[in-house]
Parts: sequence; C-alpha cells; structure tokens
Amino acid sequence: MSDAPILGPVNHVADLSAASDFEKKHTPHLTVEASDDKMVVTVTVGHEVSHPNQPDHYIGWIELYANDAGIARFDLSPVATDPVVSIVVAVDAGTVLRAVAHCNLHGLWAAELTV
Repeated sequence: MSDAPILGPVNHVADLSAASDFEKKHTPHLTVEASDDKMVVTVTVGHEVSHPNQPDHYIGWIELYANDAGIARFDLSPVATDPVVSIVVAVDAGTVLRAVAHCNLHGLWAAELTV
C-alpha cells in the first residue's frame, strides 16, 4: 500500500520550491531551447528528486499539450527507460505547453510553461 496522500484527478504543484520530495519526484519539469525557428522541449519527471523506475513503480507515459491540443505522447516501460523525453515543436510565442505524466501508483501529474 502506498504512503502517498489522497490525490486528485490531475495533481498540480503551485510552488515547486516549497514542494515535498514526493511532489518533486512526480511533477514534470519542462525546459525549452530555441532551435532555428522551432523549439526543443524536454520533459523530465523527477527533475530534482529521482522518480523510481522499477517494475512496481514507474512513469508509464508522458503527454505534451500546446494550449489544449495534444501534440505528443511517449509511452515508457519500467526499468528500460528513464522518464525524460525531448521533442522539436513549432509553436507560437505565448503558447502554454503542458506536460502530463502518469505514475502507475500515484496517478496524473501536470506542469505548465508559457513560451
């Protein structure tokens, strides 16, 4: 049985600097780098505190949205992959990028970044 708190449908951490280790290891972290006229978006789950990657506790997938449109989904397997993905996207300035990650034990976690 998990020692995690009761979680909502999608968990958002308002202030990551004040978050618990439990929250830090589940919340996606987005970074964006310019690449010609596009952007390289990297999503890391467990940016400050590593998320487990074991057969019984792992990140199963990461989705990326531009505003409300789904633009990418990465399915991950336990043990063989780490919950870090990158993709090149073409979005306008002011677009809200949202990453949603699914932990097989602790549900959905999301974070947003406006580019």
